[in-house]
Amino acid sequence: MTRFGVGRLVLSSVLLGGTAFAGPRDFVVEHAGAGGSSQQAAPYIAKFLRHAETALGWPANSLNGEFFPEPAEAAKYIGEKKPGFGMVDADVLIALKNRESLTVLASADSKNNLGKLHLVVKGPAVKSLEDLKGKTVISNHLQSPKYLMKVVFDGKIGEPDKYFGKMVEAPGMLKGVKAVDRGEADAVLLSDAEVASISKATYPDLRVAWSSAELPPMAVVAFGKNAQAKDVEAFKKMLLGMCSDAKGAEVCKDLDITKFTPPADAAYQAAQKKFDK
Repeated sequence: MTRFGVGRLVLSSVLLGGTAFAGPRDFVVEHAGAGGSSQQAAPYIAKFLRHAETALGWPANSLNGEFFPEPAEAAKYIGEKKPGFGMVDADVLIALKNRESLTVLASADSKNNLGKLHLVVKGPAVKSLEDLKGKTVISNHLQSPKYLMKVVFDGKIGEPDKYFGKMVEAPGMLKGVKAVDRGEADAVLLSDAEVASISKATYPDLRVAWSSAELPPMAVVAFGKNAQAKDVEAFKKMLLGMCSDAKGAEVCKDLDITKFTPPADAAYQAAQKKFDK
């Protein structure tokens, strides 16, 4: 787990000492699979909120928000509370883009992005994705079945929960790694960073048997039906210069974000095309 707790912008009512009510400048943040809690992230996120308010000239303590570790919870909140802005995983962006009139303001350049997803197995027996048909796969990245089917697996295996014999959700990557190493599961689905973190000394027999294409990064978005146009432009400009600003760079470092970049539109559009097919 990173210093950021869940590894992304976790904005919570815990920062404000009470329930947050969404409005045209409020945030919803969704990030699945990394574990951690809002309480653990609170000190780092408080720095982000205060920096944003100062940089934008918005009133102190005016930014509220909610964090959700599950896409379905985030989608429900967005539909009911109508926040103006958010930071979401690519699967949520793709699923909600049309319904919520989402505009991507920036992409997050972070070691916590998935990169590719990899099926990691033990020993030499599994040589291809076909060898895992009917087998048990465990992962902390199973929250969006349609995105898995159409984008991660590129529509090549149909519904993953029918292709594989069993899919087991894990609270974190280490549980999945240990399950495969002990022979309790046949494969664990891991991100680039998670694969890199596996100790070869501790798990010498684990190896990558299959890898997806590069997946889109997390996105900072504006909800077109809710956010005001002047706020959208101001916030986008602030984000793109934030990590190179003397004060903003410290905040970015605490959030494990190298920089906010112009939207990775080609990657999002390619994923959207697969998702909608």
